[in-house]
Amino acid sequence: MTLYLLLLSPVAMAQQQRADSLLQTLAAHVKKDTVRINLLNQASRLYFTRDATVSQQYAREALSLSDSLHYTKGKIWATRNLALVENTKGNLDKQMQLTVSALELAETMGDLATLGILNNDIGNIFTEQNSPRDALIYLRKSLRIKQQLHQLAETGKTLNNIGSAYISLQLPDSALHYLHKAEKIKLELNDQQGLAYTYENMGIVAMLQHHYEEALRYHQLSAAYYKAAGNLPGLTKASLNLAEIQTLLGDMKNAERNLSAAKEINAKLGNVKNEMIYYKIRYKLDSSRHDYAAALLNYQEYSGRNMDFFNVEKSRQITKSQMKYESEKKQQENVMLKKEQQLHLATIQQQRVLVWSGASLFLALLLITAIVYRLYKQQQELYAQLNSKNQEVSLQNHIILEQNATLENLNQVKDKVFSVISHDLRSPLAILEGLLFLLRDEKIDAAQFRFYSDELWRDVKNTAYMMDNMLQWASNQMKGISVKADDFDLTLLLNQEFELLQTLARQKEVKLAHELNNTIGVYADPDMIRLVLRNLINNAIKFTPGSGEIVIAARQDKEMIEITVRDNGTGIPPEDQHRIFSNIYYSTTGTRNEKGCGLGLHLSKDFVERNNGRIWFHSTPGNGSSFYFTLPLSEEHDANARGYTVVLQEHPVNGMSVLRK
Repeated sequence: MTLYLLLLSPVAMAQQQRADSLLQTLAAHVKKDTVRINLLNQASRLYFTRDATVSQQYAREALSLSDSLHYTKGKIWATRNLALVENTKGNLDKQMQLTVSALELAETMGDLATLGILNNDIGNIFTEQNSPRDALIYLRKSLRIKQQLHQLAETGKTLNNIGSAYISLQLPDSALHYLHKAEKIKLELNDQQGLAYTYENMGIVAMLQHHYEEALRYHQLSAAYYKAAGNLPGLTKASLNLAEIQTLLGDMKNAERNLSAAKEINAKLGNVKNEMIYYKIRYKLDSSRHDYAAALLNYQEYSGRNMDFFNVEKSRQITKSQMKYESEKKQQENVMLKKEQQLHLATIQQQRVLVWSGASLFLALLLITAIVYRLYKQQQELYAQLNSKNQEVSLQNHIILEQNATLENLNQVKDKVFSVISHDLRSPLAILEGLLFLLRDEKIDAAQFRFYSDELWRDVKNTAYMMDNMLQWASNQMKGISVKADDFDLTLLLNQEFELLQTLARQKEVKLAHELNNTIGVYADPDMIRLVLRNLINNAIKFTPGSGEIVIAARQDKEMIEITVRDNGTGIPPEDQHRIFSNIYYSTTGTRNEKGCGLGLHLSKDFVERNNGRIWFHSTPGNGSSFYFTLPLSEEHDANARGYTVVLQEHPVNGMSVLRK
């Protein structure tokens, strides 16, 4: 490595001399013309890997000056430089937007060389966005243009980028085929800055093939070239790659040094993806050192950032699907408009024929009479056909509108399901994965596992309730749920659910009891009412702190039974009470940060009303909430029967549930 740095020193000095000369020329040329624009763009391109802030300042000045002078070429390169700055920050969506804008300007000019470079840039963005198949379309187009123009240096860059796309597709042999071609060109041209990218990719391929010593050699070469060129983003990636391979080889000291270097450089760049990779490698390094407490913390940091990165990717895919849907919708509308236009043209053409026929037949009265009558019949038939066509078009428009409404509704259901899965279901699964990893490798003892298992059980059970609500809601939204009403005992149904709910309450040290008559016969759908009771009681547990109390009571009113779920928890703020049963999905965390998907109370209202009941609540912040709902009594229910009052409470000694009269 020392030898390589010595060999690279003259190159680095030459690059610095060129940079100093360029800045001197720029400082001397103060005239606001196209020459200054070109100098500004060259300076911006030179600095984007060294100091993104300086590069951005030069690019913005070049863009502003190009706009004022209507200099399209300068505007293209200034926009492309701004896109490269966004890449150093990890803002791939912003980079794509700017690069596409530059590409559209280049297409208006017909500048083939610029089109080759910008198509190469778009391919790189798609590769970083984990869309390598889309990337290959643009990269191959770029390669054809550059080979057509005999641009050897640019051809080497695109060959390297095609290799990157095949790495993302997990095709190492295809990747090496293009990377070796790129290496050959760059060695012939002595393109040491370009070799840094190629050797980085070769190191990644060697890691995929488990050739760790070879991977270490390539990543060391890549790091040396990046350092000589002053390429901070490249040096960050090289340091992370070295730390990962050194961890696998057991070289903990150098792995720690390279990780620290990567963290220090990335703090200047602010690249979120590099930060996520840093915590992933840090977690592996701590595990190799047997520092499992630190490994778990770093794994949680990595998991959180990976979840955010997943959400960004999900949003990008949803946006892409929506754009495709809008495009198809516009195509259908264009087809319908074209049909209508053809009908109008046919009508106009027919009217012209009628006018010329009437003028030509004016000379002969008898002939005119016969022909007019004939044309009148033809016109009547034509109008009938047009009316039939118009009705058909109107019917097709109505069908399309109905299909659009259905697709938009299904799209909302899909978005909500993705949101719950990505935000609320991944967190407990990620924690469970970490604990099972430590338990499997005997890196955590049974006492520590039991300490986390109770809290994990509560999170998993809460997630199961959320999943049940989400599935019921999704089924209701997509195909509807039919009410299967029947006579059943409400007290028996509550007792079936009560033990599990009391276990959840006991974990929070919350007292849970119910006061119902021995038998309460109601006429409703038992599965729907079971979900209503579970949601209301689980909600009360969620927002009641330790030492709190929850009571379920019943009161008969003529032909209805009124059920009350009362707690002395945190209550609901007045400004949020109007959102409880609305279609706006409203969810907040509980007293112990329990999560929800915002569907439980909305589903409960829907199910109660479907069973001919009514639901409402009263709540005072700091004093708790009381939720009420009514159900129709069954015909067999004896309205005059009075049984014992049942109170199910936890025994103070053994924790068992006891029945008191």
